[in-house]
Amino acid sequence: MSNKNLVRYKLAPQTKFYDSMLADWKPFIMFSQFPNVRSKYCNTDIFGLRFNNLEAKKNDISIFDENIPNNKKKAVLVGNSLAFGEGSTSDQNTISNHLNKLTNYHFFNFSGRGFSGYQEITNFLLQAKRIKNLERIIIVSGVIDSFLPYFIKDYDDNLVPIFGYNSFLKTMQSNTGWKNKIFKFFFSKFFSSKLNWSKINSLNWREELFKKRENVGNIERNNPDNNLKHITDRNLMIWSTISKGMNIKIDFVFQPVGSWCKKKMSSEEKELFNEEDKSDLKKIYKHVDEKKYILFKDILIKSTKKYDISFLDLNSIFSDKKFDEKWIFLSRFHATDLGCKYIAEELVKNLSLE
Repeated sequence: MSNKNLVRYKLAPQTKFYDSMLADWKPFIMFSQFPNVRSKYCNTDIFGLRFNNLEAKKNDISIFDENIPNNKKKAVLVGNSLAFGEGSTSDQNTISNHLNKLTNYHFFNFSGRGFSGYQEITNFLLQAKRIKNLERIIIVSGVIDSFLPYFIKDYDDNLVPIFGYNSFLKTMQSNTGWKNKIFKFFFSKFFSSKLNWSKINSLNWREELFKKRENVGNIERNNPDNNLKHITDRNLMIWSTISKGMNIKIDFVFQPVGSWCKKKMSSEEKELFNEEDKSDLKKIYKHVDEKKYILFKDILIKSTKKYDISFLDLNSIFSDKKFDEKWIFLSRFHATDLGCKYIAEELVKNLSLE
């Protein structure tokens, strides 16, 4: 099926623009949105963060320059592409902007497309100093961490799986000396593909090439369920430390996923999900089933309770019959304008946002 015939592009033409947005590679957070994106669908600032309502079409401003009424308290929305507003027809139809209209808070959108939970933390730490008197952090997240330990095969166990890790590793390993490259050129076909050629030099090449290598299994790698528990516990421990250190209330919201909510699908959702099932995305979606939802929700409930962070599951909420046949999902991971509006309304209702 050619791109022009995609159901998604017919039902939601704006998704073609989002598909054209590439990753801007960055240190520490790995990647982000490109800065100074300007379009009728999405606008980003000098840091690649999304505006709620860009008025001045300048390229040298940030979301921290947005006009904020004096009576508004300050809050941050943290998350991945859902919270970023992937697929929204405009900045005004994102979750953060709906929250601005519905509450006495001004929400800065710190979310990033494809962010894991740890990237969300890192991005917050990079930007938090720019906000004075921050009072609230709402994290709408979960789905990326739910499948990365099962989907990404090669990653640093301590740093947790992340999109782009192999590209990063390949690029860094190519920045080696000429002697190292000669060794690899002549000897790579005779030795294990798992050999770290970046580590080999003129002093240790005999030891590295010929030493006996024991096949020691990694407990976490061999059991991604345990890795998911470790990732979740560490992330929430860090958020708890931030909450206590900055005296800020933090809520963790388990983001709604099309394959986790029990509501009856709309006709549009049926078409879109059927199209996704015929694409390469099915490699990811097979890791995001009901079994994973039950497992991860249990992990999140225990960890949020352990670290005294409030927890809200939007999947349970959007399984209610009142949402039957409403077009909430643009894909299994992203929301329509109506879906973003519903999400914001449920956050206001369930998190006591004034």
